[in-house]
Amino acid sequence: MRLSISSLRVFVAVAEAGSIVAAAEKIGRTPSSVSMTLKQIEEDIGSPLFETERKNRLSKVGAFVDAQARELLSHYERTMASMHAFARNAIGRVDVACVPSVATTILPEVISQFRTQWPAVEFDIRDADSRTVIEAVEAGKVEVGIASMRRERSAIRFEPLFKEPLGVICRDDDPLTRAADPLPWRALEGRVLLANGISDAIDNPEFKQILTGSPIIVYNVLSLIAMVRSGVGVTVLPRLSIASSATGIAFVPLADPGAVRVVGLLSRATGHGSPAVAAFVEILRTALCQNGGEYGINRLFEPPRGLRP
Repeated sequence: MRLSISSLRVFVAVAEAGSIVAAAEKIGRTPSSVSMTLKQIEEDIGSPLFETERKNRLSKVGAFVDAQARELLSHYERTMASMHAFARNAIGRVDVACVPSVATTILPEVISQFRTQWPAVEFDIRDADSRTVIEAVEAGKVEVGIASMRRERSAIRFEPLFKEPLGVICRDDDPLTRAADPLPWRALEGRVLLANGISDAIDNPEFKQILTGSPIIVYNVLSLIAMVRSGVGVTVLPRLSIASSATGIAFVPLADPGAVRVVGLLSRATGHGSPAVAAFVEILRTALCQNGGEYGINRLFEPPRGLRP
């Protein structure tokens, strides 16, 4: 047989449940039907998918097929949702993964403007760190991502949107806030540095040395800021990360000109954007052109037509 979406659903259900009987109950099929589907898949693949007859441990081939099947099913579900949305509103659906700093500051205004023109368009928004955003785009779980990406990936297209300086985030009564000039990295020596997802992207040797002694790493920005506010330590983030939660904390500029992050649009290299995503990106770029100065960011793209000086 040729592999189908329905047969792959059966295989993934068994891989998740760890048994044919449990999977059959979950998907509403008989155990014999599930068993027959697995046998047909294995014949088509040309290799066993499980180590034992109990179907509770994937073979090496099975693990690979499982990963590929999940990616395909995720892409299929998103594509079907997009087609149904397009049929309902003649433009489609926007599935986007975005770093929290952009999701809490820039995105609300962008979506508000978008919905004044296309109120029927559906949105699925996920906020996550850059690594998770990249993985979501690569796996086809979302059509577009907004994040930083240090290393090129053949499967990902990266279009820079803006760059912004990093700074030290500390309590607003911290002595660091009284510095007359931007801080050198040595100002953090002897302080408890809270590492985060951006830390690995900073190449300065002085910072790397300080980072090696960091006892805490926090990936969630809200948790990170809460720890800074409570006096657990200080951290390094872009100003945009604290724009919506600045009470009790401060952003202190750094002297290192290389301490910046670049945020851009991520999409699958082989993909073709839907009309809804294209409209979303245009409004996002317009918002960055109009309000970028408010957020202290530097645009890295040509303004949309009509906004050029």
